[in-house]
Amino acid sequence: MFSSLTKTPQLIFSPLYTFLAPPQRILSKGCCRQWKHSMVVNAKTLLKDGILSVDGKDALRGVPENVVVTPFTASSAFIGASSADASSRLVFKLGVIQDVRLLCLFRFKIWWMIPRVGNSGSDIPVETQMLLLEARERMDSQSSKEQNSYIIFLPVLDGEFRSSLQGNSSNELELCVESGDPAVVASQSLNAVFINYGDHPFDLVKESIKLLSEHSGTFSQRETKQMPGMLDCFGWCTWDAFYHSVNPQGIRDGLKSLSAGGTPAKFLIIDDGWQDTVNEFQKDGEPFIEGSQFGGRLISIKENNKFRAIRNVTENGAPISLKDFVSEIKSTFGLKSDMSMYGMPYWVTGEG
Repeated sequence: MFSSLTKTPQLIFSPLYTFLAPPQRILSKGCCRQWKHSMVVNAKTLLKDGILSVDGKDALRGVPENVVVTPFTASSAFIGASSADASSRLVFKLGVIQDVRLLCLFRFKIWWMIPRVGNSGSDIPVETQMLLLEARERMDSQSSKEQNSYIIFLPVLDGEFRSSLQGNSSNELELCVESGDPAVVASQSLNAVFINYGDHPFDLVKESIKLLSEHSGTFSQRETKQMPGMLDCFGWCTWDAFYHSVNPQGIRDGLKSLSAGGTPAKFLIIDDGWQDTVNEFQKDGEPFIEGSQFGGRLISIKENNKFRAIRNVTENGAPISLKDFVSEIKSTFGLKSDMSMYGMPYWVTGEG
């Protein structure tokens, strides 16, 4: 899945199930049979006595009675839960994670994901989009060798509800499902998390994405996609160099430096910072407050004063307009192809 609010793609996948109509939806009403406590899910996954284990290795302890596991393949399943009340946002406890090495990928801003490592449920941040656990098992009592295996949790789309994982201070793994619309409610989400097991973390991730791709039919793997032609060119994005402080002269200096170094840019992305915006939460002259930058809103489709001279008088290297500036750098630095708008960034592409 790709969130419409994010710059960075987020992996969320949509199982193919049918759903009841509003106002209350019963999610994941598919053809797969479901098991609850003390029942074998398949040859490798077992939910018994409050313990969810995969191939004999514990993944979750203290699993509540309202948690449901639905088998998928020999090593994978879907996890969900039910509630007595219907809501547009439900938070379920899935069980305890403790004393195990783990890796999370989570959204720490609206459009960015970063990793975090830990060894208990309390180390899992909100908006976790992938959770990877390391399970170790001694090969035999006479050997000091250990065989590593891995369990992956991937929150997925379940009907009109998105899912994410989070931990709490009691080292419990929690599942958050939300529709984003108070009118779209449900009392359960039975296929909100995909779980899979394997001996190699990279192979496990690749296999899991392939299984979900084939199951949902809503997205394709990278290996099956045709790479865009722009990947054959060297390009430059202004974000890491300037962030919001991007300015025309800085762009000129950067392009000049790249050309002088023998690696001229063939395309340019003028990222966030050129738009005409206003931020009611950040007053002029006041110290910057982390997070206040997200309060900015677009007030026109024109460029801001850094890229537009006042009364056609250029000052401090400012061009007469963004259009004028783009024409200038295209002719000066060989950025010859067409330009286009994509969301917030301004793209100036070039020939290979």
